[in-house]
Amino acid sequence: MKQVHISQVKPEFRSIGVTAHRINEKLLIVGVVYRGKDIIDGVVSQVTSVGLGDGIADMLCESKHHGQVRIIILDEAMLPEPVSVENLWEETEKPVLLFSKSMEVDPKYLFEYKERVVRAAGIDEDSARRVLDRIYCESGIEAIRMSDIILRNIVRLHNV
Repeated sequence: MKQVHISQVKPEFRSIGVTAHRINEKLLIVGVVYRGKDIIDGVVSQVTSVGLGDGIADMLCESKHHGQVRIIILDEAMLPEPVSVENLWEETEKPVLLFSKSMEVDPKYLFEYKERVVRAAGIDEDSARRVLDRIYCESGIEAIRMSDIILRNIVRLHNV
């Protein structure tokens, strides 16, 4: 599949930030769809026993937001298991950006953005930087932050 090149990122650019948590043998996955960096467009969730990548792909592809979302954003620190960004890109046909804990930057696969290491699949580095410039704010990427807040509260309810 050919990489996406985005020459201009509109203010209403839609992204989905995804976090997940393992509960017993299942994965609870939460995604928050953001328009730009200010407006929540929707929340999607899935409980699955398949792998994390397949669960994210199923959740997004079955969602009414699939056609609107332009990019998937993940943070390795907020995922219970590794996910293949290349497979996720191929399954969803949406570019994927994964913020990583990796210390080494292999320029073929990774780049640095605001002191974080990013792995991109399905999108070139220049386009990824343009997207991140549009959706990144002081506290990071709001879609991921909100997804994590929602996920933590659901997990708390489950543990009551």
